[in-house]
Amino acid sequence: MFAKLFRRAEASVDNAIGDLGNRVVVAVPFLIAIGFAAASLSLTLNKTYGPEVGNLLVAGVFGTLGLIVALIFKMRNNSKAKAADPAADEMPKTEAEGEAGADGSIFDDETVMAVVTSAAPIIVPAMLRTGLKNWPLLLSIAAGLYVISRPGETAADTSAPSPQP
Repeated sequence: MFAKLFRRAEASVDNAIGDLGNRVVVAVPFLIAIGFAAASLSLTLNKTYGPEVGNLLVAGVFGTLGLIVALIFKMRNNSKAKAADPAADEMPKTEAEGEAGADGSIFDDETVMAVVTSAAPIIVPAMLRTGLKNWPLLLSIAAGLYVISRPGETAADTSAPSPQP
């Protein structure tokens, strides 16, 4: 009885992971294209308006694009919440906004938690095996990060004092 339920849950997790993988594969070329478009836009605006104004214009374009995307996602989440709960229209506005804010967290979704809890026993040992195989590389990366993060001496501190005539 429970085995069938567990198989269904495992199948839904596998489908969710597969859908996420497909979305990532589709999104990567578009993200690369956006990067090249941003570089081209930046070069064109820097040639036309100079570096300061050109970079400000690129930042403004991306800021505006970010606001538009945020508004679209907010409208989609609000429409999904209203479709799921028709009584939300009857509630006062502050309570409806409070519940929409609480439901907006990605970590409250039971599907995400199911994916994480089912994938962790597979991913953690694989990460440990990979880390143990590549421990010299990881050790040298850690040492390099340590050296870079330390406050270094300036050239004036390391140079020998000049002799007094």
